[in-house]
Amino acid sequence: MTTDRREVLKGLVAAGLLVSSTSWAKSLWQTSDAAESQEEALAVSTLVSGSALDRAFLEGVRDALRPASATVASTQALTGVGAETFGRLNTHLQDTDPSLLIALLDYASAVLVLDLIRSAGAKVLSVQHHHLAGGVQGEAEARALGLALTAGASAHTTEQKAGTQAYVSLRCVI
Repeated sequence: MTTDRREVLKGLVAAGLLVSSTSWAKSLWQTSDAAESQEEALAVSTLVSGSALDRAFLEGVRDALRPASATVASTQALTGVGAETFGRLNTHLQDTDPSLLIALLDYASAVLVLDLIRSAGAKVLSVQHHHLAGGVQGEAEARALGLALTAGASAHTTEQKAGTQAYVSLRCVI
């Protein structure tokens, strides 16, 4: 270590700016696996924008929660992206109890929701873009997205094809 670096570190320690408590130091080195294990006991909220695939997505979330129903405090579904839903989401963001938000939204709604979530200081764990077809194939993909996001697994993004609609999936601790 060079002399200049040592002097800088000595100055930081003298000023009390370097690791002043062990709990703070431990939080710096906390791995994402440890953070994921803390999320398991969180209440889960879902947000969908009112598309034809909402039902399948919500079924996937419910199926993923079913085995762990004892650890989930509540499931709150926010449907649509009107003023009432944004008001309820804002109230939910101001709540002091952390919860896990899982969402499947169109692009415009996702931009608004992400802005609101980030401005409230929530932790965005995952934002992924998808192009889902309608019908049975799209419902199967939406259900798989719900399962994957709830379980904390990486959901596969899909390429844009003719006849598909663009969606954004979110997973956040709010």
